[in-house]
Amino acid sequence: MSERSMEMKVGGLMALSVVLLVGFVVMMGGLSLQPSHRIFVEFENPGGLQSGSPVRIAGIRVGRVQAIEFRGDQISPRTGQKAPPVRVVAAIDANYKNVIHEDAVFFITAQGVLGEMHLAIEPGTPSLPVLPSDATVLGVSPPRIDQLLGEGYELMHRAYEGAVGREKQIGETIDALHQTLKGTAALLGDRKEEVDLLLKRADSIAAHSEELLAAVRTQYVDGPRIERILTRLDNITRVLDENLEPMLKDTRTVLKDGSAVVSVLAEPEQLETIRVAAKDTKALLTTAKSVANDAQSIVSEIKAGKGSAGALLMDEALYDDLQELVRDLKQNPWKILWKD
Repeated sequence: MSERSMEMKVGGLMALSVVLLVGFVVMMGGLSLQPSHRIFVEFENPGGLQSGSPVRIAGIRVGRVQAIEFRGDQISPRTGQKAPPVRVVAAIDANYKNVIHEDAVFFITAQGVLGEMHLAIEPGTPSLPVLPSDATVLGVSPPRIDQLLGEGYELMHRAYEGAVGREKQIGETIDALHQTLKGTAALLGDRKEEVDLLLKRADSIAAHSEELLAAVRTQYVDGPRIERILTRLDNITRVLDENLEPMLKDTRTVLKDGSAVVSVLAEPEQLETIRVAAKDTKALLTTAKSVANDAQSIVSEIKAGKGSAGALLMDEALYDDLQELVRDLKQNPWKILWKD
């Protein structure tokens, strides 16, 4: 075997090894040569998610986590405000981009209890538009187990500190609770018949309540009275709808005319005329009051028999003489022409 042949074999073996190594790295790293659909997912806490972790829909791998970026105080293009501190760049195979819609939910979870962390996607509503490439969405951060364990430990520690030194009080409380439960059981046992009667009455009340509700429903819900009331309300509403606008129009016209009258009356000439008329009216009322007082005084004088008119109207003797004269003239009318 020549030296050149040996070198060619060694070179071929090394090239094959490199190809196998690259293929192994591609397979283990989840790299894909297909075009990808990139989506940015913002998280407050990405948990144990790592760059290169798979992206799954319904448990099926559809892409990988391309990068995990710390954003700091940057502004989110989604809200225009301060962004969550972590942004995950998800590269999804182009074959699956049409199943991810605008209301899709992105969250971090694990396969099983001890499985690897991955980015899971709930595709969303099919009737909504597809989530475009390079879109930014807010993801659901995973629960922090360490924080939960720390808070649980703190709670248990406080409970332990509260119980230390109070064993006697706790024991007395448990004994009192036991006595209370025991007494309650004995009371219910001694009054079993009364309890049974009470339960029967409650059952009877429930049955009557159901009957009452059924009657009320029949009378006031399904009955014709409600239908008539609704029909009348509908008619009233229709009449109001037909007449309300004309009434409002007439009201506006009346208010407009009233405003015009008020504006005319508010002119200086009209105000002066009104003042003069009011002054004349006041003088007329004063004169009428004086005349009424004089008439009342005259009537009082007549009633008292004062003056000629009072004597003529109020003197009974004169009245009797006049009555006798009239009677005599009726009997002897010739006395008007002939005097004795």
